[in-house]
Amino acid sequence: MHTIQMLGLIGAASYLAARAARGMGTLAWHRYAILAQPRAGLPVMPRGYAVRDLAAAELAGLAQEGQAVDASAAVRAERFAAGLTCLGVFDRRGALTGLVWLGQGTYREDEVAVRFVIPPRCCWDTGLWIAPEHRMGRSFAALWAGVGQWMDARGLRHSLSRVADYNLPALTAHRRMGAQVLSHRSFLRIGGWQWAGEAQPRLVRLGPAGAAAELDLGPLAAGLG
Repeated sequence: MHTIQMLGLIGAASYLAARAARGMGTLAWHRYAILAQPRAGLPVMPRGYAVRDLAAAELAGLAQEGQAVDASAAVRAERFAAGLTCLGVFDRRGALTGLVWLGQGTYREDEVAVRFVIPPRCCWDTGLWIAPEHRMGRSFAALWAGVGQWMDARGLRHSLSRVADYNLPALTAHRRMGAQVLSHRSFLRIGGWQWAGEAQPRLVRLGPAGAAAELDLGPLAAGLG
């Protein structure tokens, strides 16, 4: 009952469906909220913090030095190969406290077999992570301030992303910065196949040789200005 009160009926049903599907092994269910985060809602850089682009070699070196980095080497390699930019936030002592990945054009999702087509004047953000010991500090605000600077350099107005529709902490954090939910998109995996109601094609075969569906976010973002 508490879950239903927090998430609403649809969000609670999605959460329960995702848990049940994971338990069965051959099924997977994902229902995403597609978010638009306006540049105008992002914070200014807190004093004592800095955000900069991290090249693959520097990020690997930080991980080898014992700096906490959430993504595995394989995931990092895939994201760099896809042309994403990695932004890192550093505190006044020079310690890496968080990461986010940004890109334009298209983004191949790593949780489901879909390629998001990002409209002009928008970017895509994914993999945002703050080291656990810094989550009560200002690293989150600093990282988003860095995203705003990155967007300004490219003339971008909104950053788009997907969040599980039952991920209340992420949804709440975005809403505090003025984000809006553009729509919801659902993906169902059954064995070696994936169905997605709004993607093209709707049904795709999974696996190394399988093609990803494509989901154009342009119509959803048309009213953003």
